[in-house]
Amino acid sequence: MSTLDDIQSAQKNLEEYFIKKMDELEAQVQSAGPAKDSVAKIREEFRSFRELMFGLLGLLRKQISECSRTVDGLETRTRRKALIFTGFAESDKEDCKTLVLDLLHNKLALHDITAPAIKVCHRLGAANSGPTRSRPILVRFSIVDHKFAVWKAKSKLKGSTITVKEFLSRVRQTVFGKARLHFGMPACWTQDGVIIIRTPDGTRHKVTSLEELNPLLIKYPKKAGESSTGGNSAVRGK
Repeated sequence: MSTLDDIQSAQKNLEEYFIKKMDELEAQVQSAGPAKDSVAKIREEFRSFRELMFGLLGLLRKQISECSRTVDGLETRTRRKALIFTGFAESDKEDCKTLVLDLLHNKLALHDITAPAIKVCHRLGAANSGPTRSRPILVRFSIVDHKFAVWKAKSKLKGSTITVKEFLSRVRQTVFGKARLHFGMPACWTQDGVIIIRTPDGTRHKVTSLEELNPLLIKYPKKAGESSTGGNSAVRGK
């Protein structure tokens, strides 16, 4: 079954192929010269056909974009009760749930969150032998209120090796990364799956897609030599 990425790639390849062929055909029409009586008619038919095809391709792009946003929205809803914990040292005989509960109880003072409240708790990615960075831990809570409680209390982890971040979809993670690279880490954070950006004029903007982010990148260009560092937005608790 084709994925949305496959469809977008096919649409892009089709559009590039069409533009290439139209340019070749237009060049042939132009090279025919004005001597032939049929050239004017061919040019007009070509122009009409070109406009029609560009209209259809534009409609196709719009429909794919809307479909992509719908899929991303559904994926985000399935992740609404989940959080990612990073910074836990990894060992062969570990119990991820015990590690997380110890943190919640002793560091965040969230004693109401007990073992049954955690539905899923495991490392992300394949295990690697040798000295590698510890893999993050995915935690999925039974109710969204527990997730919000952890998210609200995460500022208590400031200065420690542990960070907490939302389990963003791939699309939103890409948007988030691009926003932080442009505006700086302290100016970008997430809240319930939405990327929030504080622009240089002090205003805040909520975005969930590149289509929403790109106008901000253009309106607020990054200055030369400007750093994207300055803090860990995963623990700032904006």
